[in-house]
Amino acid sequence: MKVHKCGSSLIFHMLLRFGYEHNLTVALPRQVGIECIGSLGTIKDDDYLHPPGGKRWNIFGHHAFYNRTRFRQLMAPNTRYVAILREPLQRVQSAFNYFRIEKGFPGLAKQTPKGIAPVTTYLDRPKYWDPLFKVELVSPNKPLALMREHVCVRNCMARDLGLAERDYDNHTAVEEFVRGIENDFKTMLILEYLPESLILLKRRMCWTLHDIIYTTGRHSRNVKYTFKASITDKMKSTFYEHNYADVLLYTRFNESFHRQISQESADFQEEVNHFKRVISDVSKYCHSSKTRKGTFVVEKSRWNDAFSVGSLLCVQLREHRTYWDKFLRLRYQQTGYKDVGKVVVHSKKSRRKPKKSRKRRTRRKRG
Repeated sequence: MKVHKCGSSLIFHMLLRFGYEHNLTVALPRQVGIECIGSLGTIKDDDYLHPPGGKRWNIFGHHAFYNRTRFRQLMAPNTRYVAILREPLQRVQSAFNYFRIEKGFPGLAKQTPKGIAPVTTYLDRPKYWDPLFKVELVSPNKPLALMREHVCVRNCMARDLGLAERDYDNHTAVEEFVRGIENDFKTMLILEYLPESLILLKRRMCWTLHDIIYTTGRHSRNVKYTFKASITDKMKSTFYEHNYADVLLYTRFNESFHRQISQESADFQEEVNHFKRVISDVSKYCHSSKTRKGTFVVEKSRWNDAFSVGSLLCVQLREHRTYWDKFLRLRYQQTGYKDVGKVVVHSKKSRRKPKKSRKRRTRRKRG
């Protein structure tokens, strides 16, 4: 489940690559270019491409509010539900920076001193500002339904995972909601511990190191904010109180995450450190000069077989949803499914289909 502004895009793109390489059925929206499947917690039959041959999806990763009943209908009984969470205060700062949320609060920008981040003004009185929020002011040229799906300021992680807004101030309902998510999501990733999260995911899913590699930079969350945000302890306390659901959700799963790590084998941290070195080396290779030749080889270790990284894989690691959408949509088409929308491959580089097997990639070295 793709939780907004929690690093979920990195995980989603990883899943799309995994789905293609392993010939899996990946959920796709019926309309090309759409980021969501369904709207505001409702997924209708005409919102998505129906899997060929009456199959169920192997992977769902587009934006959608989690609805337990609906996903039990759409996914196989043995589906593993995974999501990623982020410290709530960090998440709201990222959302303000990305969506320019201050535009949705009439008067907030004027009350913010020059050179100061607008989120600071909001955090000073979140209970005052929230009733004034108008999502349509954030991006007036974009569809209102789409903005409501993406832009959020209060309890946004809990909202994405299915908590109704009417229950935000009902602590009993929130407690019950969090227990339900704990029951459904046995693996919850934590953005502040991304390498540890991915190694835990690798072990839970019996994946390889190749399956979880990524490059730093384009998907990096080390964002340098333009304006200063001096957040006081009082602001943090007020925000936490106002976002009880998100704080409880994050706290409970953060504790569970570290408890799970403590139960892993003694070499868990060694594998994490090895993974960090691999990510650093792969990132350096992929960000090096375009004139590079040959491939970069990740040597065999206790935790992985050797594999090669070439220019094509570097492209795949930095590409977004739309890159994979066209190839996955073509796969639906190749299985006889006709209603896949207009599939357009724009560049010479993107016309080359992603390679299907690691074995083949190792044999054929690309410049």
